[in-house]
Formats: sequence, C-alpha cells, structure tokens
Amino acid sequence: MAAALLGGALAAGSVVWPGGAATAAPIELAPGISIGTSVGEDSDVTFESDGVTFHASFRTPPGGARAETAALLIPGSGPTDRNGNAPEGGFQPNTLAQLADELAHQGIPSLRFDKIGVGSTGAGLDSTGHGYEQQVSDAEAALATLNELTGTTPAQTTVLGHSEGGLTALVLGQRHGAAGLGLLAPLPMRYLDLLDAQIGAYVGRATESGDLSAEEADRVRADLPVAIASIRADGTVPEGLHPLLAEVALGQESARFLHEADKYDPPALAASLPATLPVLVTCSDRDLNVSCAQVERLGAAVAPEALTFAHLTTANHMLGELGPFPAIGPDGMAPLPLSGEFAPALADWLGRVHPG
Repeated sequence: MAAALLGGALAAGSVVWPGGAATAAPIELAPGISIGTSVGEDSDVTFESDGVTFHASFRTPPGGARAETAALLIPGSGPTDRNGNAPEGGFQPNTLAQLADELAHQGIPSLRFDKIGVGSTGAGLDSTGHGYEQQVSDAEAALATLNELTGTTPAQTTVLGHSEGGLTALVLGQRHGAAGLGLLAPLPMRYLDLLDAQIGAYVGRATESGDLSAEEADRVRADLPVAIASIRADGTVPEGLHPLLAEVALGQESARFLHEADKYDPPALAASLPATLPVLVTCSDRDLNVSCAQVERLGAAVAPEALTFAHLTTANHMLGELGPFPAIGPDGMAPLPLSGEFAPALADWLGRVHPG
C-alpha cells in the first residue's frame, strides 16, 4: 500500500508529541456540539472482502434515517481507520467521523470502515501486498453492505471520497452509478504524476533547509523518473536507487499498489460520468498536498451542469479549519473542527442531491 503522501505524511514531516499520542480536549464548535460529540448513533458492523473481515461503523441519524438515502465514506491513503485517523502515527484529524456527523445532521445514514491492517480490520495482517484493485473491491463490498443495511441501491447512495479516496469514489461511480460523488481534496491526476510533483517539491524544500545536500538532491532527482517509469511499466522498482525514494512511497512494498492505481486517470474517469450525476469537488488554498490549480483541472473534466466546485481558503488537506493560521503540515495531525467554509458547502450540495 502506498505511503500516506496524500494523507499528509510527506507534507507534515515528523512530529513527536510529548508523552505519546496527543489527546485533544473537545473544541467547542457551536452550543452543544464539539469535536468530542458525535451526531446520531454508531453501530459496529462487519463485511467480507477477499476472505478478510472488515470492521465498520454504521451511523444512524438522530430521529432515524431518511428513506432511500445513504452515504459511503472512503478514506484517504495509508493505514487509515474508519474515522480517518492513523493512530499509530499520532495522526488523528477525525475527518471521516466528522463527515458522518455532517451527514447525520442532514438525516443521511452512512458507513465508514477500517482499512486492512488498521483498527479492527485484519489486525496483524501485512497490507503490503494489498493492491489498489483489491482496495476498490473492498469499497464495493462496503457499498453492498450499506445498501443492504439501508434498503437502498447504488443509485440512491452518495459516495464521499477523501484524498486518495476520491479516486476510488470515481471508480465506484463509473462502475455502479451513484446519487452523487464527493471528491474532497482529491487525487487530481494519475497517482505517479502526483507523487512526482510532491516528491520533487519535497526535495526542493529539503535542500533549501539543509536537510538534504545538493549532491543527494541531484541523485534523488535523477532516480525519481527511473522509479516512476519502472513502477508504471511493470510494478517493480530497480535496485540501487536513492533510499529516500522508498521512504516517500516509491519502494517495492508500494510498487504493486501504485502500478494498479496509476492506471486510472481521474480526469478521464470524471469525463466519463453521466452529466446527470452530481459531483462535488473541493480544494483549498492551504492544502499542502494538492493545489487548487491541480484540482481545478480535475473539476474541468466534469460536465458543467453536474459540477459543484468548492474553492476553500482556510482548510487544510484533512478539511480542518485553520482560521487565521498558516498551514504548516503538522496541523493535519490534530482533530480540528471541519472547515467553516466546507461544512455549509457540503450541506448545500447534499440538500440538492437528496432533496426533502
């Protein structure tokens, strides 16, 4: 499985929290609502995919769910649990749990799940050999489970994918249809093309800061296209490349996943969707992982009559509200409230996708 570049690892760098993992006190968002307070009720459910039992949370809105509506939440890259966190790395933005809250406010039931090897799913299993195609199959199994729980069809289900999950949402939408697709700070181009841009930018910053010598940087830049071409061609990584590449996702353990995921071109998938399928695309000026310029090219591939584009200004990559503060990378590790721009944009879009 690819390293969590899209989930913030490369941009965030390394942060050591005093005393171990950070536990944040509830941050007041509005009277009676805080980060520590969920909306509705979670029930533990399981489903099977390729012989693995996946563990998930089914969120029922307060007062019961609206008929013929449901939402599937798909996590971003890396070892991500059902709440959008990577607890072992101290990465706890709670993005998916907060999305479930927003959906519950709208009366929409939702399902979110632990990825393989994370949380309660496949505890102790090595996810290294879990390719992207299998990850899509896992999401399809989750979709089928959600539809069974709610008595809905894929055409009545909204799929919200965050970061890398946006690519999976596009694949599900193309294969099965949907009531709506939410591409939230999504993978905007072919996977290896984005990693090329992200790693190149990282090398530049590391050189400027003195963390990487000019000689080492030149070697990484020379080896980067070699690694990308090899993974794209046959899913292998040549020996003798600079070890930094393996540290930032371009190692053999990620090669199969990236080879399979890179076959999908997000703008091409978006262009293939029916013009009647509503699509929400978000970007933010303070996202350190994907830029609005990159995401706008993905949005341009969606049929104009289907597109709702939310250009945010104060959200980080994990959709957390930064307020007046700059994005610094480690902010993605903290359980910030959802962006004050994103939450109403999502609510407005959901009201149009699921009227009444």
